[in-house]
Amino acid sequence: MQQLPEVLVPARRVFVVHGRRSFQEGAAAAAVGRIDADVRRFAGVRPNPDVEQVREAVALAREFAPDAVVGIGGGSAMDVAKCVAVLVGCTGDPAEYLSEPGSIPDSRTTTLTQVPTITGSGSELTSFATIYVGHHKHSLDHPSARADHVLIDPDLAATVPVPTAAASALDALAQAVESAWAVAATAESRDTAIRALETLLPPLDVATGRGDFADPGLRAELARGAALAGAAINTSRTTAAHALSYALTARHGIAHGAAVGLHLRWLIGHNAAATDADTRHPEGADALRGLIAGLQQICLHGTGVPLEELIDRLLRMHGLAGYCMPRRDWQEDLAGSRASNNPRLLSPDDVLTHTSRGPARTVMVGATRS
Repeated sequence: MQQLPEVLVPARRVFVVHGRRSFQEGAAAAAVGRIDADVRRFAGVRPNPDVEQVREAVALAREFAPDAVVGIGGGSAMDVAKCVAVLVGCTGDPAEYLSEPGSIPDSRTTTLTQVPTITGSGSELTSFATIYVGHHKHSLDHPSARADHVLIDPDLAATVPVPTAAASALDALAQAVESAWAVAATAESRDTAIRALETLLPPLDVATGRGDFADPGLRAELARGAALAGAAINTSRTTAAHALSYALTARHGIAHGAAVGLHLRWLIGHNAAATDADTRHPEGADALRGLIAGLQQICLHGTGVPLEELIDRLLRMHGLAGYCMPRRDWQEDLAGSRASNNPRLLSPDDVLTHTSRGPARTVMVGATRS
């Protein structure tokens, strides 16, 4: 955070987008106070931002006409900051650009600096932002949404509550796994994803054993692994675990990382059972099965348990081992979502096969099937 005033030179008007608790309790507020420029703040970011929040932030920024935009907080604050930086120089309604990102100019009128106060969202290193319109997730996916500067200070996560930190850790873990098996992965992004997994596993093993993320060295390693995972998904994008998570978040308020973890747990086995008839992986079913076996071996080496057990540990730290909901609440258009990037074909029947329990109209995700 000490570098924030320096990277903003020579901006004269700085628009800061931030959350609430993490901004006030950490060193972020003091760093913003040292900025040698006219500063205006948008502090209205709530988790899982909707298009109304974006409209409000963009309207204030257009009135202010900043030279620089700074996002400080979790993934939600950084996603809103991306929307502000990309759309402040446009004239249309932000909702229009969510459906037609091709109409966004290639260059921005401001610089964009991202400062994560929580480890795991990856938003500081990606060129897309998640915004909700009603219960439906949309992406502002555009090259100009990628930050010019990223300042990662693990100490900013020191005051994050354990359940929130566990959900963010699940998000980072899922990004590493999903990026490794994604259809759109490149050799380089897959290598980055595997390095992210190898970096994340030892501190996650320690954190789940201790029940907290208090150790500064542990937070530093988690931040490094999460940054690698964010860089990997910027190329590969995520897959079905993320695609299926959004209904849990939008309709039931489950934290994003926990919602992803609930679905990642069963998708590991689903994808590991791919056949030549249903694989999407460009190298074929044998290669996919070998890749997942390799990811499991990395997890066993780093933690002594398979990926599913590590996910269970983190879900318990978050306080959510499983979740029961009406079937209608998860059913999304899988064909038009990140599920199409999943390395094995996935149908609504597949989801029900892996999640159905109890009453006929109910699904349960996350907990081990009995």
